[in-house]
Amino acid sequence: MPELVEVETTRRDLSKIIENKKVNKVKVYLDKIVYNKSEEFVNKIENEVIRKVKRRGKWLLFELDNSYVIIHFRMEGRFYLLPLEAKKDKHDYVIFYFDDFSLHYNDPRLFGKMQVIDKVDLEKFFEEKKLGLEYTDHNLTSKYLKDKFKTHHTDIKKMLLDQSYITGIGNIYADEILFESKINPKSYADKLSKNKLQSIIDNTKIVFERSLECKGTYPNIDGKRGTFENHLKVHMRENKPCYDCGTTIIKEKVGGRGTYYCPYCQKKV
Repeated sequence: MPELVEVETTRRDLSKIIENKKVNKVKVYLDKIVYNKSEEFVNKIENEVIRKVKRRGKWLLFELDNSYVIIHFRMEGRFYLLPLEAKKDKHDYVIFYFDDFSLHYNDPRLFGKMQVIDKVDLEKFFEEKKLGLEYTDHNLTSKYLKDKFKTHHTDIKKMLLDQSYITGIGNIYADEILFESKINPKSYADKLSKNKLQSIIDNTKIVFERSLECKGTYPNIDGKRGTFENHLKVHMRENKPCYDCGTTIIKEKVGGRGTYYCPYCQKKV
């Protein structure tokens, strides 16, 4: 599933290619992918110039002159570039045509969504999503997390997956962040010290930046898969030895999600 790093990688790659380019034509092959009526969606984008490619949490945004195209990849959505005359894949459901290439949105699971909104509605859109802070926000402090978590006697893993505190953390990265922080995923959020919460903040930045260097864990717009999977320390490493202590990594359900951790390095507090 594309998480913050994968969306940011897509943003960085696309910004070099489609910014200040005019969208000559848009084709929607499956109406359920777009929240707008397909005709309205197409009419608001065709012949418009993409001024900037942006990101908020796990959302990708194409900024036009008067509106935004907002994309959420959900489980398996992704973009890839092809020549104009390239044949459409059966899972390509929205295609943007530029002067000399096409941008295909591919989504085998059909969970992804797109919509066009007026610029004046962007702030309201994200307010309704109740997104928390970006990992780079200077307001993301141990005090902020302590205040947010003080009434939540629940697993810290579950709280990290809740986008209303820190936005962009998904299952893979939550496991890696908690391992680096030496925090058991079943530790209660309201019981963690400020030092432990600061460790989560610090390691969120470290893990995200490390993954960005590897272009994430997902196929990118050129079809090549990011290589961060080769550097995962606990996620998907069930029954393998911990890199730090040699103890066997275990997998359990925490907050309904498959969770990997080292029972020695990450003792519950």
